[in-house]
Amino acid sequence: MKSEQNAGDRSCLIVTSRVDSAERLSVDPSAYDAVICADHGLQVAEALSLLGDVPVYLIGDYDSGTPPTEAERAAASELVVLPCVKDMTDSEAAIDLAVSKGFGRIHVLGGLGGRFDHSMGNLGMLAKYVDDPRVRDLCFEDGQNRVFLKAPGTFRVPAQGTSLPEGGPENRFHYFGLIAYGGPVEGLTITGAKYPLDHHTLTPDTTLGVSNEVAAGSPYAEVTHADGLLLVILSQD
Repeated sequence: MKSEQNAGDRSCLIVTSRVDSAERLSVDPSAYDAVICADHGLQVAEALSLLGDVPVYLIGDYDSGTPPTEAERAAASELVVLPCVKDMTDSEAAIDLAVSKGFGRIHVLGGLGGRFDHSMGNLGMLAKYVDDPRVRDLCFEDGQNRVFLKAPGTFRVPAQGTSLPEGGPENRFHYFGLIAYGGPVEGLTITGAKYPLDHHTLTPDTTLGVSNEVAAGSPYAEVTHADGLLLVILSQD
């Protein structure tokens, strides 16, 4: 039950102003402990029926969307109005807010399409929190992709339409891609995949790691690396 969760297990859904291919998404807001709407993300969340019975926080400078109505302000647990001229995006401010509220699992809807500078900046948000002990999981997702960053260690990608034996959400994606972020990834080993690797050094100047998939008949692919930051992209097609 949520009341029995450790602080780092508390989860938050952040809805941004743009969520590409939203018709492919199926998100249950009751699976989260709170929803944070960044700027026009409030209208997106309303359109996707993501405002349930959990607390809702509103944050933004509202330069890209209609400001919250009096009723929406009254229904929100908190409203943070940001200046239009600032040193961060509304999405970064929303993630910072989620961390400050003690949410260790942060799922951001959107932030991957549209303006490419925003997309690249959001990858920087993954790097900002990858080693932060307060954040257990941080990802960006839309209808097409799910993106997250991994520090050295081991993780598994379940076959499409399944979940891992130890639990977790069902994987709705067919492909997974691996990109070295900010420098080489050392000791990269991939098993249970169509294209395995054994203690490989993956550099940022190659497309070697893209368009992999779980091998036929395998329940999951397992990925291990010894050094560097590994950007992981799960994709529909």
